[in-house]
Amino acid sequence: MDAREFYDALGDEYDLLISWEERLRREEPFFRKVFADHGAASVLDAACGTGMHAVAFARWGLRAAAADISPAMIDLAREHAHAAGVNVAWSVAAFGGFAAAFPGEIGAFDAVTCLGNSLPHLADDRALDAALTDMARMLRAGGVLVVQDRNYDRVLAERVRFMPITARGEPGGETLFLRITDFLGADRLAFTIITLRNAGGSWSCGAKTTPLRGIERATLERSLARAGFEAVECFGSFARAAFGEPGTGDLVAVAVK
Repeated sequence: MDAREFYDALGDEYDLLISWEERLRREEPFFRKVFADHGAASVLDAACGTGMHAVAFARWGLRAAAADISPAMIDLAREHAHAAGVNVAWSVAAFGGFAAAFPGEIGAFDAVTCLGNSLPHLADDRALDAALTDMARMLRAGGVLVVQDRNYDRVLAERVRFMPITARGEPGGETLFLRITDFLGADRLAFTIITLRNAGGSWSCGAKTTPLRGIERATLERSLARAGFEAVECFGSFARAAFGEPGTGDLVAVAVK
């Protein structure tokens, strides 16, 4: 599946897979500090999924906008915003298409976020450069970009195939998620989510696979520089652990236009 097909098919399983209350609580100090340090009053969440970060940012009082390639994700995001009683400007847009999706907002945002291992859906440096350049266009001078991907330096070097199993209890059943990475050569990967669902004592199984590129730190930093970003800081977690520190699995990059 390409990225749009993958996330359209994932649908509301995406919110079941992620423990949003715990994740947002864990990440909030990081984002509040970054936004305060850069005087951010407005934010665009790129590749927003079901919009939970954008909704959280709006709850904090920021002017929020968000976009995703998947119409199914944006439909769910609108529902989350309505339930939270906040206003977020939503758009269906792929990487490289944010300036076209929000033409009146070019150069107007104080911050852009791109979270949840989204950039690895881009197949090569050209696509990555175009996406980051488009994000830079949406930022004012001095605006800040936050990117969060998996730590592919480690994933590729150690051939890390399996992520921890996620188990969710539901009324009348339970759901298990298995996330598997297969290595196709160099930085080419296949990422599969297997869903095992028990409803009323009967198990069902489904699988969805999409291609990814393992974007290492040096690759991301070079692309950020070509897109006009500087002062790049990289962390291994939202707790600001050093990149590559044992026990961390992320690449969190903060860059200034």
